[in-house]
Amino acid sequence: MPVNITSAGVFVFTIGLFFSVIAPAVTADLNDASHFVEFYQVGDEDCEDKGGARVFVKNLHKTQIIDLQLDRYFYDVRQAGRSMFPLKPESSQALGCSRVFDAEQRWELISAMFITESAVKERYGDYE
Repeated sequence: MPVNITSAGVFVFTIGLFFSVIAPAVTADLNDASHFVEFYQVGDEDCEDKGGARVFVKNLHKTQIIDLQLDRYFYDVRQAGRSMFPLKPESSQALGCSRVFDAEQRWELISAMFITESAVKERYGDYE
């Protein structure tokens, strides 16, 4: 028995395809906060004694909390564990020294997503 495809059927198929494939990708992109994350270094007596500077990560967004996931590299080797924490709007968090034991140390952004305060409390408990 031949199947008769109507324009309404094609429309319904197209809308279904959009919401099942394209819409989640668009939503994920809207939640991506990586362009509001900045790493910077500041002179610090403790770190300068080791030949480096203090490394910070900053949330540049004026109103949104960002949920960060960072990996740390020492001697260009990824270290065990992953740093995960929320960062309040327009605030910074010290990470460590750029040099330790005559070796470079760095942090790499793995994920940065906007997160609500209630989701922060659910995931991390109280934070200040």
